Amino acid sequence: MIVVGVIALAVLVQFAVHTVRTDPRDSKAIALRELQVNTLEPGERVLRMVSVFKRPAISYFRATRGLLALTNKRLLYIGVEPRDLLAAPDLPPTFEERDFALDTMLHVTSGRTFFGLARAVVITLPHEKIKLGVPSAASAEANLLVVAMDARRDRAVALSAQQKALLARAEADRKAAEASRRKAKFYTVRRGDALGGIATTWNTTTDKLRAWNKLPDNKIRVGQTLLVRPAL
Repeated sequence: MIVVGVIALAVLVQFAVHTVRTDPRDSKAIALRELQVNTLEPGERVLRMVSVFKRPAISYFRATRGLLALTNKRLLYIGVEPRDLLAAPDLPPTFEERDFALDTMLHVTSGRTFFGLARAVVITLPHEKIKLGVPSAASAEANLLVVAMDARRDRAVALSAQQKALLARAEADRKAAEASRRKAKFYTVRRGDALGGIATTWNTTTDKLRAWNKLPDNKIRVGQTLLVRPAL
């Protein structure tokens, strides 16, 4: 029993140390400074931002806390990783950073964290799903960010459909032009035309025109239809 008590006490002490030392700093301010100083590109501006956290299942009490920011160019996640319990307290912070393109492959929704203990922003990609917990005080900001992402995704889907339609139309026009190019071409003789002039206009020779139209000589008449280019 004594051994069991000692183990239980050790576990409780470890949890207490985790709780006290996991995030003894202002993670939001640190993440915000990293975002503004090192992450944002020239001309990039933040439209929506929400405080978030990640809790790994193997070390639930050591959360990575930070920010999820929607900019005019992308979606950014910056997390301030918890310090190593054995590391010096004055070591500079380390970050977990991800960015996501604002396209139809990205889907952002509301959800719940591990075990459903807290609200989350869920980032869904074709082969990955990321859950970022949201503190209760940041619920309103999370709602606004999800709504903004929904609106952007709807616009991206509509734009993608429009682009696909334009590409399909361009391909249809290309095929029609190619089919037209391959068709035989005919010319109707008008007053003043001569076989040599028609041959020059259609980049061919009088010999070919006579052969294609079975003409015995160069004589043609007004209203006569001539084959000026055979089908390809």
